[in-house]
Amino acid sequence: MPTQDTPPTPTTCYPSWHKTYAPLAQGTQVIVFSGCKLNAEGNIGCSPESMRANAAQQLKRLAPGLFSGKLSLETYTLARYMQSEVGSGTVETRVAVGEAAVNQAKLRGKSILHVLLYNQGAGHPNYGFYGPIHGPEGVTTAPYRRWASTRLDPTVLTLLLAQLITSGQSRNFANGADDQSDMFNRTAYPNPVGTLQTFAKRGSYWVGPLPGVNHQHTFLFRKYGVAPTTPQGAALLARGIAAVSNPTPPSWPATMPVCSTEGPKGPGGTNYRGLKIVAGVAGVAGASWLALVAAKHLATPTMLGRRSRR
Repeated sequence: MPTQDTPPTPTTCYPSWHKTYAPLAQGTQVIVFSGCKLNAEGNIGCSPESMRANAAQQLKRLAPGLFSGKLSLETYTLARYMQSEVGSGTVETRVAVGEAAVNQAKLRGKSILHVLLYNQGAGHPNYGFYGPIHGPEGVTTAPYRRWASTRLDPTVLTLLLAQLITSGQSRNFANGADDQSDMFNRTAYPNPVGTLQTFAKRGSYWVGPLPGVNHQHTFLFRKYGVAPTTPQGAALLARGIAAVSNPTPPSWPATMPVCSTEGPKGPGGTNYRGLKIVAGVAGVAGASWLALVAAKHLATPTMLGRRSRR
């Protein structure tokens, strides 16, 4: 196999940050509402910066001590993408998809904002706006020229996970993935093996398996840069074909251990263990508290807005 920047993610244990964030995926999620709606042009009709600033103000109350008023446009934009693509997935799924956008930007030599906000080029009516990737006609259309969807307002948890990624603390969990899709969507991919062979000709292959990630919902690619005619490429292609050919979903048991007991730290060394999130949103009375406590249970995800573009 090609040499990776870091050792491959182990599949016998969850990442160290699992114990901190996985408990927050249980129960009702706290959405950081923007109050902005999708318009007829396929854009969320508010400026990204105004939405970021609004989210930063809300987070001071919804997640006291976690952001300290510092929320970059890159982190907010990444969180919208993660929420829109796999917002109700496991924390591992959300982190893997978020890392894919970061690595896609690196692959292009551009910024996260270039990939997720400015992909169309100046002068395009959807340039610089959040919104969906697919048009009203369905998943086989992409009229807005977005690389991925940024339509949905993120939850507090997804914002935390986006910050984990942009701070570098997710530690290449996704094995360098730079793209993702739903290969088991037979409307978009009637011939998944053929699709994988096409990707292999471009040097891109499946990066999995990844603990906590169901590749039947979220299939992650990486541009390894090797041809399928080489021994390395042939092995990578065979691994992906085996994955899409097996109808049985992966099993990631709740009893699987965590790789490390060390809790993740955010920018400036803030340790998130023991901090709390207010379970409420602006205009909703009766807030309660959700403690960040260690747990090993993973909920079965109901995936939202999976990207099926190719």
